[in-house]
Amino acid sequence: MNQSINQIKDSIQAGQPIVQIVSYEEKRVESFLKKLCQQMLKNQNIYFWDSHNGLSSIDVKIANSKDAAVALDSALKTTEPAFFVFKDLNTLLRNAPELVRKIRECYLQFKSNRKFLFMLSADDFLPAMLKKEIDIFTFEMPDFEELENLCLKFLESLEKAGVQIQLSTEEKRSFAVAVQGLTLDEAYKAFMKAFQGQPRIHIGLIEKIHQEKKQLILKENVLEFFTHVLTLDDMGGLDKLKDWLQKRKKAFSKEAREFGLDKPKGVLTMGITGCGKSLASKIIATLWNLPLFRLDMNLVYSGIAGPAEDVFARALKTMDSVAPAVLWIDEIESGISDKTTDSASSRILGYFLTWMQEHTSEIFIAATANRIDLLPPELLRRGRFDQIFFIDLPTRKEREEIFTIHLKKRDNDLKKFNIPQLAQITKNWSGSEIEQVIISGMYEAFNENRKLIEDDLFTIFGNSVPMATTMEEQIKKIRSWAHNRAVRASSDKEY
Repeated sequence: MNQSINQIKDSIQAGQPIVQIVSYEEKRVESFLKKLCQQMLKNQNIYFWDSHNGLSSIDVKIANSKDAAVALDSALKTTEPAFFVFKDLNTLLRNAPELVRKIRECYLQFKSNRKFLFMLSADDFLPAMLKKEIDIFTFEMPDFEELENLCLKFLESLEKAGVQIQLSTEEKRSFAVAVQGLTLDEAYKAFMKAFQGQPRIHIGLIEKIHQEKKQLILKENVLEFFTHVLTLDDMGGLDKLKDWLQKRKKAFSKEAREFGLDKPKGVLTMGITGCGKSLASKIIATLWNLPLFRLDMNLVYSGIAGPAEDVFARALKTMDSVAPAVLWIDEIESGISDKTTDSASSRILGYFLTWMQEHTSEIFIAATANRIDLLPPELLRRGRFDQIFFIDLPTRKEREEIFTIHLKKRDNDLKKFNIPQLAQITKNWSGSEIEQVIISGMYEAFNENRKLIEDDLFTIFGNSVPMATTMEEQIKKIRSWAHNRAVRASSDKEY
């Protein structure tokens, strides 16, 4: 059950007469309070107030009660036990000392008369004079069961209307997971946009749900929503990393919690540039059917959106609101490092470490690093990330897979290429370098109005120097650091 519901119940049962509930979901909170009124008071004496409609109950509308002070006076005069739900009252309290006094009078009178005042608003502002008298609770977002029930009812209504539902039980749950972090109203709208007009409902429509979450992060211009769909088939080699990700495919499911598993925290992939670290981060989101958001640390420090530490904190809070999701922090050492005396960087590091330890939202961190030696030891200690993987230059077998992937993706006939020979020639080449060779070769072929041939690739090989040659010392240093500190992402070795 929603934890905030239990907290509000406990507060009322303990005799607390005034409670502030922070939520955007007025209808959902109203529904809860109606049920609570019936349980607590054994009646339907619940009144609702807003500045447009005034104070009213199911049977009675109080005349001339649009003024908050008049409405509070009516509440004070009511002799029988009742709930009074006032919407946006706290926004009027900023410059209205007479209303503050009225609320304090309600506090004193309601305590002994089984009357309760609920202040419903979207923020938690309260004048200092009221903070001692009022309990404040944030009404939690819908839990998985609420969202799953909404999804199942939606699908049931579509099925009755003749729509084909081509979803397994697990895929239906994936849609419920996808709308976590949205209000019930937002989730309903998301399902409407995803399913409306569709002759059949299939798992591919989940991308439309992720698009809805994109709207929630537009206010933070340091966060970027990724829509690229990449699968494990797009990544050559790295079998140990792939296996690790596959085994955690249901990591955020209800079954995983019932089994006793903790939610996964994140993975740090470090290693040589151009060998698949960023690609792996993108694949996680597709594999787990989660939206992917990239946090740009350069923009955090740019000052465009305000002080760096404030922007960073807001970005993480925004991510909490769109959970479950994958948060991709590329080249994390560029923004979170212990090799700087910058005070903002130090505060960001402290905030990030605390957030990683304390946050309860289903956010999986996919971080990448080239210069792992720049990262602070406290970020790398056991428990911060679920695993640290080292991605080395691809082996011969992996280079064969990489050639196959990129040639096939660009509609080349694989039979016309001696892929084992190409893999042998490109020893110590990174995956991105191999991709660029193929792209360059295709430009040559396109310019001559023909298909790509092997000789195009050989010509480019002869005029290129791989990064492993120009950065030999740095690569040795990275390999040395990773030897006993990280798990190799690949079980294959170069021979």
